[in-house]
Amino acid sequence: MDAHHPGTVPAAAAADDMDDSDDTVILRRLADSLVAGARDGAPEGASAAVAAIRRPGRPDAIAAAGTTLLPDLRDLPGIAVAGDRAPLPVDTGTLFDLASVTKVVTTLTALTLAGDGLFDLDAPVREVLGDPVPHPAITPRHLLTHTAGLPSTLPLHRVPGGPAARRDAVRRAQLVTAPGTAHAYSCTGFILLGLLLEHLGGAPLPELARTRVLDPARMHRTAWHLSPADRERAAATEVQTDPPRGLVQGEVHDEAAWGLMRRGDGAAPDPTAGSGNAGLFAPVADVLALGTLLSGASPTGTVRADGAPGPAIPAALRRELATDQLMPLGITTGEPWRQGLGTRIGQDLPTAAAGARVIGHSGFTGTTVLADLRDGTVAVLLTNRVHPHRDRFSVMAARRALAARAFPA
Repeated sequence: MDAHHPGTVPAAAAADDMDDSDDTVILRRLADSLVAGARDGAPEGASAAVAAIRRPGRPDAIAAAGTTLLPDLRDLPGIAVAGDRAPLPVDTGTLFDLASVTKVVTTLTALTLAGDGLFDLDAPVREVLGDPVPHPAITPRHLLTHTAGLPSTLPLHRVPGGPAARRDAVRRAQLVTAPGTAHAYSCTGFILLGLLLEHLGGAPLPELARTRVLDPARMHRTAWHLSPADRERAAATEVQTDPPRGLVQGEVHDEAAWGLMRRGDGAAPDPTAGSGNAGLFAPVADVLALGTLLSGASPTGTVRADGAPGPAIPAALRRELATDQLMPLGITTGEPWRQGLGTRIGQDLPTAAAGARVIGHSGFTGTTVLADLRDGTVAVLLTNRVHPHRDRFSVMAARRALAARAFPA
């Protein structure tokens, strides 16, 4: 464990020193700089930060800093926090809301089902789910590549009635563009994908992910729902007013996922429910394992680099993770990175040469996982940059600094 008190070196300075220091020193400086930024009110910051690099053949380099919530949270203007929750020191066991890094687990779960022949990536979703669906031409590939034309999100927390009503709202979502004609990031698409996987697998998404991805990868602490004790030790996210949840800690931050995963009209979660777009919590060790799975360190992709069993994904499907899915459509992401099958290719990388070999995903709460297909290197950043409010802090400079260190051109 490498937990410590925050320093004062800004993230940009950490990046400047990267080529003449070892990984652990750099990661410690990076984590410290984020915590110092949150303490000092800088644009770049987070009260909790864990950064890690895994290089095959070497011990993992990990640094943790900060506390699970801001120590002076109750003193901030406009912040109302009920109860007596106290900040706890962050360490390598701290659980973070992964936000859209959850999409990687949903993607891998989907590929195991496709590998078993349970569905075709290019067959209409309607053939499995029946009506209603947002459009009869939408396919699983559209959902995995954000080309289904669905809206970015839906206010499911405002849909009255029980879970069935909210699922129906997803299946009746109105298109923004025609399927296959544009790339527009869509949590709605991954929520619909989760519903499809549940129908195909005959079980709730958390159960499918557990048996097909998480347990085979030994990601045993990763879950959509935490025990009461783990909730108190998780890194807090936002103090939410819409919906009026107050301080969110140990429960999914994403409003759409939260709406989908609760019972009836109340706030009580359904412990069997999950959402394909967001909601997983994990410690750094589990996210490193997820990155190792993405890296495809073994020839077949059925074992992890350390020899442990992993999800059985056929090689042809695994290659799709790192294949630009938009080129055949004649469209782009409009960003420096490219769209793989459920992944981003080259996100946060400074050069095209380095980016072409690195896949992964980031999350709105301030999380990221990146994996090098060439040598199996993995980089992870876990933060709670949305605490106490989503517009307060960024971690973009830290993400890019980590990527530059882990994956030199």
